[in-house]
Amino acid sequence: MHRLVLPVRPPARRGGPRRPGPVPPVAAAFALACAAAACQAADPGAPAAVEHATVGGAHTPTGERVTGKPFDPARGRRLAWREDFTRRDVGPGRRWGWKTAAYPDCLSNPGNFKLDVLSAEALSVRSGELDITATDLGDGRWRTGLVTTGDSCDSGGRGFEVRSGDVITARVRFPSVATGAWPSIWTWRQGRNEIDVFEWHADRPDTLEFVNHVNHSARYWSSSLVQAGKWLDIAVRLGERRLTWYLGHPPGPMRTAYADRRGVGPDFHAHLVAAMAVDDGDLHALPERARPFTFQIASLTVHRPR
Repeated sequence: MHRLVLPVRPPARRGGPRRPGPVPPVAAAFALACAAAACQAADPGAPAAVEHATVGGAHTPTGERVTGKPFDPARGRRLAWREDFTRRDVGPGRRWGWKTAAYPDCLSNPGNFKLDVLSAEALSVRSGELDITATDLGDGRWRTGLVTTGDSCDSGGRGFEVRSGDVITARVRFPSVATGAWPSIWTWRQGRNEIDVFEWHADRPDTLEFVNHVNHSARYWSSSLVQAGKWLDIAVRLGERRLTWYLGHPPGPMRTAYADRRGVGPDFHAHLVAAMAVDDGDLHALPERARPFTFQIASLTVHRPR
C-alpha cells in the first residue's frame, strides 16, 4: 500500500521562498494529494511532493526503518575530501568560510523563516568536534554559525565541491532542546545546486528532511533512530539518476533510509555547507528559552568513484 502525499508545508529553500526559477518550487505539488508511486512517476521536469504522514494537520511519526545491506561509503571509491575538525580552520585563505551567498546579505535570512545572524564567534572546535552554538541576542535574533567550502562572500573556504557520483557522509549530534533548533548539512553554488543531506527541527525530533532541490523530490523520514542529543551517521549518494540516503548509529553500519528517482544528473557540482539555523516560529516553533544550544559535527567525508 502506497503512502499518501498530503498537503503539508514543504522544506524551505535556502535563498528564500520567492526566488524565481524555470521550475515552480516544491510547494506547488502540495495542492493535491496523491499516491507516492504516482508522484514519483510524474514528469521528471515537474516538482515532486514531499512524502509525509499527517493526521488533522499534526505531525505523526511513521516508524520507518533502514533496510538492506550495510553501506560502506569507501567501498569502490576513493577518499576525495575529509574533515575531522582537529582545529578551527575558518576565515580567508582557510578551509572554511563562515558567511554564505545563500543569504541575501551573507549574514541573515529572515525571509526564509530564520532568526539567524551569522558570526564566526559561534564556531568552536574541541575534542575533534565542530560546535556551532546559537545564542539569543535579546532582540529577537540569534547569533549562530555556518561553515562552507565556497560561495562564502569572501569569508573563507578553498572552493572544494562535491559532484555527481560522490558520497557525502557526516557524523552529527542534534541539540538537546525541544524547539527552535534547525541544524542542517547541504550543498550550494551560485544561487542553486542545493541538495539537503538533511534538515532537522527540534519540535519534530524523530524526523529528518531529505530534499533534492535540483530535480525536485523530497521526503520527511521519521524514525526512533533519529533523536535529539544522540550521535547519528548520515550519508547521501549523489547518483545521476537517483539520490540515496543512508543512516546508522555509530559505531554500527549505515543502511538505506530512502532513495528518490530523480538524481542530480551528470554535471552536478556544489560546495558543502553545515549550519545551525534558528526557527522563527512560522513553520516550526520558536526556541522555548533564551539559553544557548549547540549542533555538533564530528566528521565530514566525501568519497568519489575510482
